[in-house]
Amino acid sequence: MIRLLQNKDIRTVCSIVNENRKTVYADYLNPELLNTTGCKNRELDLRKDFETHKFSEYVWEEYGQVLALLSIGNTADNDKPGAFEMWRIYIDTQAQGNGIGGELLSFAEQKAKEDGCSEIVIWAFKQNTRALKFYRKHGYIPDKTEYLGEPYLTDGVRLVKKI
Repeated sequence: MIRLLQNKDIRTVCSIVNENRKTVYADYLNPELLNTTGCKNRELDLRKDFETHKFSEYVWEEYGQVLALLSIGNTADNDKPGAFEMWRIYIDTQAQGNGIGGELLSFAEQKAKEDGCSEIVIWAFKQNTRALKFYRKHGYIPDKTEYLGEPYLTDGVRLVKKI
């Protein structure tokens, strides 16, 4: 089930995000973001985002266990005013491939429609071919590639979908 993120979930979602970053992004993301300090900083950033309500934050829960995080809200991309964005979508590495990602995408798209948006965007790292393939499978089309600079030090691809 999809439900709002609660304070009690923060440690679990931080673990999911950091584990994904270390396993999926290890070959191309700035190594400083993947070391112990980088993971601790990521946890602080996630906590701050939750406490300040920067995004709408949801989790996927099964049998009392949180398996995924979805962060959604308005985009910061100046060339896409009024677009909706999926800022984070992370699934526990052991739960990937079981349809959770597709369910989260559908949920985000429904929330975007409810907010009156007609377009949804998500950024993925260019070298994350698995994610790019997944988004394309669900109707997202790459429309922009750019070097992301600090702190990532890699290229990103923006994908869009009319909803």
